[in-house]
Amino acid sequence: MADPATMGVIGIGSSVMGGLTKAAGAKTNAQAQQLNIQGQMLQTIGAAFGQRVQAEQYLYEADINKYQSAVSLINRDIAKQNAAYSREVGEVEAQQVGMKAAAERGEMTAFQGASGLSVSGGSATRVREGMIEIGYYDQMQTRASAAKKAYGYEVEAAMHEAQSEVYRFTATENEFQSKMALTAANMTEQALPLQQQAMGIAQKAGDIGVMGSLVGAAGSVADKWVQGKGFGLFD
Repeated sequence: MADPATMGVIGIGSSVMGGLTKAAGAKTNAQAQQLNIQGQMLQTIGAAFGQRVQAEQYLYEADINKYQSAVSLINRDIAKQNAAYSREVGEVEAQQVGMKAAAERGEMTAFQGASGLSVSGGSATRVREGMIEIGYYDQMQTRASAAKKAYGYEVEAAMHEAQSEVYRFTATENEFQSKMALTAANMTEQALPLQQQAMGIAQKAGDIGVMGSLVGAAGSVADKWVQGKGFGLFD
């Protein structure tokens, strides 16, 4: 069996080792907490960065939709111009048809007169009246064809205008989404100061734990030393 002095030394050594072990454990625990907080900070930075990138993407899409809206309005105006042009061309063609019909009636009248027929009555008059009706009909057909073509352009113009409104609305939504993404990024970044503060607290807690363990070990050693001295172990 070991003598009391040896046991006292062993007890002091155990207290010292126990204190050092606890100090190392406190330091390791503090480092683990700091690493965890650093991981959270990296996640926060990554999330905020992703939200800002998303905000830029929304603005890019808004610009594209604004451009497409402007292009649709240009196409609308072109379609309206085509509609007006079709009606004008149709009216000119109708007048040309009318003038051609009038010329043909004049030729018919001259032919009838040269043939010795009476141009003021009978079948000669009915022939010319029929030519007048055909001329009117051809003019109506020409105007109707132009109106149909113009209507097609007007429908196209309306479709372009409606599409422009869709693009404009989408651009407005994109801008709103960009603003919301920036707001989310700012809110996310507000967590960084708190995480930095938590990092400092974890470091201080680790330092306090280490010091506490060392102080506790020193106190235990002192107690054992005093007790040993009381029994005359270290004289």
